[in-house]
Amino acid sequence: MNQGISLCMIIKNEENILEDCLNLIKDLADEIIIVDTGSTDKSKEIARRFTDKVFDFKWDNNFSDARNFAISKATQKWILSFDADEKIAEKDKQKIRNLISQNEADAYLFNWRDYTNDSRTEGWATSQGDEYEESKIATGFGVDKVLRFFKNKKEYFFEGIIHETPHASIEENKGRVLDTDIIMHHFGSLNKEKFLDKKKMYSDLLKERLNKKDFSEKTEDYICYELAKELTNLEKNQEAIYYLERAIEINERLEYLHALGSLYLLENDLEKAERIFKKIAPLEPKDPHVHHNLGVIYAKKNDYNKAIRKFEKAIKLNPNFAIAHFNLGLVYRNKSKKQRMNECFEKAINLNPEYKKKISSN
Repeated sequence: MNQGISLCMIIKNEENILEDCLNLIKDLADEIIIVDTGSTDKSKEIARRFTDKVFDFKWDNNFSDARNFAISKATQKWILSFDADEKIAEKDKQKIRNLISQNEADAYLFNWRDYTNDSRTEGWATSQGDEYEESKIATGFGVDKVLRFFKNKKEYFFEGIIHETPHASIEENKGRVLDTDIIMHHFGSLNKEKFLDKKKMYSDLLKERLNKKDFSEKTEDYICYELAKELTNLEKNQEAIYYLERAIEINERLEYLHALGSLYLLENDLEKAERIFKKIAPLEPKDPHVHHNLGVIYAKKNDYNKAIRKFEKAIKLNPNFAIAHFNLGLVYRNKSKKQRMNECFEKAINLNPEYKKKISSN
């Protein structure tokens, strides 16, 4: 086996972004493997300009099957699993090369930045002052840990019909997984139409799994939770609440409570939302989102002093929490404290310029 990197991608109808993606990543790869799952545009034609390893795969509603077909074609020692709407900056490419030479682990975690202009997104961080040029595309982003770089071994493979990952197979085979500060930039959520189409497909696949009572891969409660997240993205909040309540009946995990409390708040069911976040608060006292959400609840109840305390606590825990500064400004406006209001609004705008429009419209 060669000692380099096999770039493995699955694509479908990516003609608008594929060429730019491959031009930016090709220098990192020793071979490029592209698996097409049914494109009707010029995606395959574009792919063939970069590699002769372009394969067709009949889509079977399972992302892991397509990913595993792609990595089965790899001849290099390392696999980098990639999507057309992703990018790795030059300085992080060098970090990946360094990982190969150091050879300290079987797999490495990256920070997957999902860019969005929606500051209400849980875990949202502002792009203001960020060191990466890529971050200028949006006002902020959320971050998840993903396992996309790992050794090419037959016992390492993807699992999961959606949100697929090789994590379990690597750990089961005693593979060493290390964290890194390498960032994978994801821009797909900024394409609203494509984003919603993807979420609709995900929700249909998860409902099918629930109907079949197929819990061999993931538990019933976790499938309900994943489904609720997809339905929330589709703005089907009441249906999402149903599946979250079902998940919590089986297993009361913190992430389920977070999601349910946020939906109750979104639907203005303040009593239920308050009960949930009060339950979470002593378990996660340093989570700024919990204090912020309680602040929103108290503000909606016109209990402004309690709201101020909660927003200030959230800001103390995360000084760059733009929406907390904005909401604190709204509370001070309701209390006719103009100077404090202006200070909060100015801070919110500095962190996220989008708040300038919101402030002028309010």
